[in-house]
Amino acid sequence: MRKRPASLLALYRLLEWSDRDKCLLLSVALFAYMSFVFVWHLFTIHFTSFAERFVSPEGAEVMSQVMQLNVAGWLVLILWGAALRRWRRHSVFYPAIFMSFFSIGFLLLGWTIGLYSPMTGMVLVGSPLVGFILFGFPRVAWNFAFTVLVVLLLAWLSVQGYSVHAIYFVKYPISQDLLSYYWIASTVAFMVPFITVVIILVALLLRRWAYREAQVRDQALHDPLTGLANRRELFVRFGNELARARRTEQPLGVCLMDLDHFKRINDTYGHGIGDEVLVRVAEVLRHCLRETDLVGRIGGEEFVLLLPDTELGGVESVIERCRASIERSPVTLEDGSPLLVSASFGVVIYENGEEISANELISRADEMLYRAKAAGRNRAEFWSGGAVAAC
Repeated sequence: MRKRPASLLALYRLLEWSDRDKCLLLSVALFAYMSFVFVWHLFTIHFTSFAERFVSPEGAEVMSQVMQLNVAGWLVLILWGAALRRWRRHSVFYPAIFMSFFSIGFLLLGWTIGLYSPMTGMVLVGSPLVGFILFGFPRVAWNFAFTVLVVLLLAWLSVQGYSVHAIYFVKYPISQDLLSYYWIASTVAFMVPFITVVIILVALLLRRWAYREAQVRDQALHDPLTGLANRRELFVRFGNELARARRTEQPLGVCLMDLDHFKRINDTYGHGIGDEVLVRVAEVLRHCLRETDLVGRIGGEEFVLLLPDTELGGVESVIERCRASIERSPVTLEDGSPLLVSASFGVVIYENGEEISANELISRADEMLYRAKAAGRNRAEFWSGGAVAAC
């Protein structure tokens, strides 16, 4: 399997970035975008017949000033963000000024080329979508509300004749009587990079969001140390398996397992070694059990094993395999010596559709576990009275 480049992995974790780094990345992208628009403007007014037909001299001057402001502003934000990043500092003002300048820069550009252009609508729709995911709702909502109010105000002023709509143009290049394919192509050229970046960012962010949700869900259902099912997940699955066994009249093996002298291990060698023991035992149990079986850690050194559709003989075989494998899997101490580990098992077989709850089965298994401990540990005791002695 090919590894992803480190830069792609970093971008994939964009949600975990600080506000400083998010703003710095977007400032670089917006600087490039505004530079592209500025170059288009200079090319248009100096080398095309489109400018002679549609662009007003005053509008061209305003556009130059607006684009100079945008390019210079984003360059300043890049330098500011880079300095903060180099010195490993953060500023509450940096994200606030970034968002405010974004609104002001695009408002001025929209007022210059026309508030009703597809480009203005694209910015109004795409930017909040990315902003809400990256920076949270409250801060972006205030800037979005301000932007919408200003757009509505400028639209009203232009309708009332107090302001010139699309000051860049002498006559609008898309109307009932006039149609400029150069302007249509330019509009598409403006929109495609912006939309592409928005789609890529949203896709990355949603994918990362889904991954984080899956992680949270997994952490809620699994023990963080061993990766086994936790008490909550185990008993949900236990209830389902018990209901299925009752419905199909198939046996269900239930085992409560406890590591022998685990408190002594923690007290003697420390909790770090104790954790290593738990992880090693979890690995052994995974290896010994079948795909249809389930194992979970319900607290401390206690584990529960569920063996669906398994008769007494099969349960005895699986439990003995687990017991012997744990005994043969020592943990290596810091001095290189092996720490031998053993476990005791209390087992009960649910069969014949008996009306009994999961807690009652665990209680029976616990009684058998107590009997195994009393009989010398490192063994299994069964509710039926039979025993599997230690090897």
